[in-house]
Amino acid sequence: MQTVRPVLLDSRRHWLGAMEGLGCDPEAWLRVRERSDIVAFLTGPVRSPAASILKQAMLAAGADALVHRLVLTCGVAESAVLIYGPPKNVRAGCDSLRGQPFGLDPVADEVVGFLQVPDAPDTIVLGDKSLTFGPRPLFMGVLNCTPDSFSDGGQWRDPARAVEHCLEMLEQGASVIDVGGESTRPGSRATSREEQIERVIPVISGLRRSSDVLISVDTVEPGVARAAVEAGARIINSVNGMETPGMAELAAETGAGVIVMHMRGDPATMQIDPRYFHAPSEVALYLLNRVNGLVEAGVERNKILVDPGIGFGKRPWDNLGLMNSVPWLRRVTGCRVVLGHSRKSFLGLLSGETEPARRDSASALVSALCADRVDVLRVHNVRQCSDAVSAALEGMEP
Repeated sequence: MQTVRPVLLDSRRHWLGAMEGLGCDPEAWLRVRERSDIVAFLTGPVRSPAASILKQAMLAAGADALVHRLVLTCGVAESAVLIYGPPKNVRAGCDSLRGQPFGLDPVADEVVGFLQVPDAPDTIVLGDKSLTFGPRPLFMGVLNCTPDSFSDGGQWRDPARAVEHCLEMLEQGASVIDVGGESTRPGSRATSREEQIERVIPVISGLRRSSDVLISVDTVEPGVARAAVEAGARIINSVNGMETPGMAELAAETGAGVIVMHMRGDPATMQIDPRYFHAPSEVALYLLNRVNGLVEAGVERNKILVDPGIGFGKRPWDNLGLMNSVPWLRRVTGCRVVLGHSRKSFLGLLSGETEPARRDSASALVSALCADRVDVLRVHNVRQCSDAVSAALEGMEP
């Protein structure tokens, strides 16, 4: 059972909210605001003596821990503990926790485990293809070979037209083409393996004959993923976090890259009253656990990307919080981050546009706002989003 989880604390609002939830002394903000470049972890509740030991160990190491204000007088029986500080100081504090009473060794082990997550790779090598990351995000062009996709259903069912459109997206700046044969819009039902293969393989094969672009297959079905990899795809994009039995083993066997996405429930149920205590923290923990599970199954860590799953079992404010937390998601998981916001319904709520295909302006705006933080933007209109990103990055130059 998980007892420690990472916490996003990159603003005064986040800190004050966390402090209020802990019941700690409000004056603690005076010392909190003097710290920078910190990591934070929430654990507990633990017994008050254990909370005191945690706090003293962290203080002695140059970090700190926030606890309920009545811990020192034993006015409360237990308290949650918010550990924070520069990574090296937190690590030193964990070292001093070892052997302390009240069973604090597991807490130290979990915190150190989070601190050992490697940095995200600068380049992901996928066979004879690669993705190299820099100050400008890469673009993944979306190709839906479905009759019922939420934004362009039926438009690209003809393989020849679909390949032509893929080549257009490549000319517009796409580094990856993501081909899917199953709708994952809210309320959608599963599509059979045979039907997905019939939809996507002619497109992947035709695109491979026409271009050496990196191809991704959007599927949760191992049989579809295998057929796509054999046809020339190099990435498996899984909206259910590669949880389908056999998917992790397939990725390890083929050496394919993996995009692990977070989704609450499944497409048929995901938007039925989704709830989070704190979406970025919960999504980050899920993604990190999935990444670790894939690594244990034999998938190379530097071939894994993560996707917070914008619109997949999220409320509008959850989506906005996740978009703002992309750099933190990268740090927590040690993986490059894919953002799939294009034409999503929350953009319709914000813009008033009910027609998904007419939300490209809003999609481009979000692309521009995220231009300096995200690694891969998964979009339908590559040209418009690419132009917006170029304008945004030019405006950020000193």
